[in-house]
Amino acid sequence: MANASSDPTPSDPTPSDPPPSDSAASVTAPAPMNSSIPSAITEPAKKRRPSAVWLLTLACAALSAWLLFSAYRNQGEWIEIEFDQGHGLQPADALRFRGIEIGRVEKIDLRANPPGVLATVRLTPNAKSVVTEGTRFWIARPVVSIDSIQGLETVIGPKYIAMEPGKGNGAKTRRFIGLEAPPPIHPKEGSIEIVLDSKQRHGLTSGAPILHRGFRVGDVLSVELASDSRSVIVRAAIDPEYHELVRSNSKFWVRSGWRFELGLRGISIAADSIGEILYGGIEFATPNTEGRIASTGSRFELVDEPLDDWLDWQPSLPYGARWDNIRFQTHQSHRMALRWKEKSFGFTVDRQRQGWALILDDGSLVCRDDLCAVPKGAIKDSASVEFVGTAQSPSDPIASSLLSDGHRMVKIPLQTANLESVVPFAAKNVSLTPISAETPSQPPSRPETKSVTKSPVDVVVAAPEFSKGLILDAGRLTPTAKGWQIDSRIPVSADLDSAPVLETSSGRCIGLLNVQGGVGVVALIEELE
Repeated sequence: MANASSDPTPSDPTPSDPPPSDSAASVTAPAPMNSSIPSAITEPAKKRRPSAVWLLTLACAALSAWLLFSAYRNQGEWIEIEFDQGHGLQPADALRFRGIEIGRVEKIDLRANPPGVLATVRLTPNAKSVVTEGTRFWIARPVVSIDSIQGLETVIGPKYIAMEPGKGNGAKTRRFIGLEAPPPIHPKEGSIEIVLDSKQRHGLTSGAPILHRGFRVGDVLSVELASDSRSVIVRAAIDPEYHELVRSNSKFWVRSGWRFELGLRGISIAADSIGEILYGGIEFATPNTEGRIASTGSRFELVDEPLDDWLDWQPSLPYGARWDNIRFQTHQSHRMALRWKEKSFGFTVDRQRQGWALILDDGSLVCRDDLCAVPKGAIKDSASVEFVGTAQSPSDPIASSLLSDGHRMVKIPLQTANLESVVPFAAKNVSLTPISAETPSQPPSRPETKSVTKSPVDVVVAAPEFSKGLILDAGRLTPTAKGWQIDSRIPVSADLDSAPVLETSSGRCIGLLNVQGGVGVVALIEELE
């Protein structure tokens, strides 16, 4: 017992031991912590990555925005057009320009002040540049009056809004005032406007055709009473590609769509196109000796019926692209004469031959051989060649080529101080065979051979003035032994004998014209066969 009470170290309490008293706890120190308990380790917080669901949501939103923008862009702009009358126009009817749909009517409302109709039209995206300030709109519909019928295509089909682009500066606007009727016809760019004076209206109206040999070459712009009421003034436009067909001496007459003929077999009735029957028409013809080309403002008389000889006129009139091609490529020919003296029954007489020649850019002259060859019966030193206002002695050719009619095209030197005045009209694409010292200057003509094998082409016979030349279609030429014979129905003036013949497509000189007994033959250069 003494040993136990004397031990100063307290013993571990046992479950049977009573809890220590308050006085003992205040005296006894707490037991030390066990060093084996681990301490907490701190780590930085990780960044949270967005969920794949959010990424998918953003992608869908972007796609939706793009689809909405694309749909809005492809929807096109809208415009409003005011009309006094609706004329049966309905939503979903088309807006057309030159037969192509460029918009649709979305809705139609009534306009309160002033009373009318307001049509809202949604344009196609590619119509934005066409519909600008100054554009005119009207409702296409059937219109029947005493002097015209319009809009026949809308009798069966739906109505539609037609338009004509404005002539302004292209400013954008959304509000337009519609027309109650189509605007007057505007001539094409480059057209010429002529004035026809008629005693009666003859049922003509704006849009009536101007015809040449049955082909439409222009339109009537307006028909109105003259200021002094003595006649009817018809303003017409000739399309730019055909305006060369109208000459100062052309004749115009009224052409009806119906023609009646009374003969031994009874009454014959012929009808032309529906347009001519409904609108009427005007036809014209030009004499074989055509005048100068008409210009804007030219005035002509419009008669009821043509004279018989007007229908027989067949002048050679180039037009359009052919006119420009020939005009810029055709060389101007010049008149030349070979003059000499000879003895006849003891008297001295003057003789001459006249023809046409081309001046080349090297200062030489190209003509037919009989225009520079001195005849055998000529008095010595009496012959001379006259050209461009000067005279020179005949000289031997420096180049030549055989023609299909037996003649030769020769080249001779030109001796004149006035060469500068004719150089602008010089030809550049005439090639002849040079004559050497061993070659005779005037080889004998060849006998007639078989027909020319080269196929005819469109040609022009050169003259001092282009408007006086002769234009020939390839179909008017027939190959023969001497060249291309011109259709006998085409009048060929004897004055054009020996004139140069040029190919219209290239301006190349391919031969000379030979006129005998009113029949013309294009004599071809031998090298071209």
